[in-house]
Amino acid sequence: MKSFIKRLIFFAGWLLSPFTFWNDIFINIPISYLCASLFVRVFKADFLFMTLVFYWLSNLLGVLMMYTAGKDVLKAKKVARELIIFLAAVVLYSLILIILGRIGILKPVLK
Repeated sequence: MKSFIKRLIFFAGWLLSPFTFWNDIFINIPISYLCASLFVRVFKADFLFMTLVFYWLSNLLGVLMMYTAGKDVLKAKKVARELIIFLAAVVLYSLILIILGRIGILKPVLK
């Protein structure tokens, strides 16, 4: 059972982490968009900034979940290469979010 829970946490972390090319578009950006929408309804904050903050936090949470649940799995991979790909993907999607926010496409769900 302990092994199953570790694998489940690792899988959830993998879904949140930017180690795959598709997860940011379908998982992290929608999560950060919804969290930022809820946050700006409660607190006075810049929506674009909060979207970026939640985007980075969701990626970080995914990496931390993978690390804690699968330390042995990560030892077998080339970690330096994966981290460079991770940082490049996060920066690229952050720039896309900034551009979408500046041209007026990225707006809170409820305002």
